[in-house]
Amino acid sequence: MDQFKTLLAVKKMMSTSIFTIDSNASITKVAEEMSIHKTDCILIVDGKKDVVGVITEGNIVRKIVAKGLNPSNILAKELMRGPIIEIRADESIFDAKKIMGQHNVHHLIVKEDGKLVGIIAARDLVK
Repeated sequence: MDQFKTLLAVKKMMSTSIFTIDSNASITKVAEEMSIHKTDCILIVDGKKDVVGVITEGNIVRKIVAKGLNPSNILAKELMRGPIIEIRADESIFDAKKIMGQHNVHHLIVKEDGKLVGIIAARDLVK
């Protein structure tokens, strides 16, 4: 069973491309960074560079664009979803799916030995 769990470990499915932006950045800057890096989510960090939340394309579209709000006047910390939920790299993708469901989130940060090593999204679990 341990071999099966290792084969289906989060670290096998996660993305190691991690992009961050300061919590005081405008949503315009967040969207620019997401476009530059061709990513659909970005981690939000505070002044100490600790991850405090996440913003997705969907958040920007539904909560800013669809409401006709000016993204230049809204800060990342006002839109982000947080605190962000963590999972260990050696946990199974089934654990990831369960945690996402329990917390009603689509992204988890992945840590190994206490260090941020990746991010896993719900869409990664259906590949």
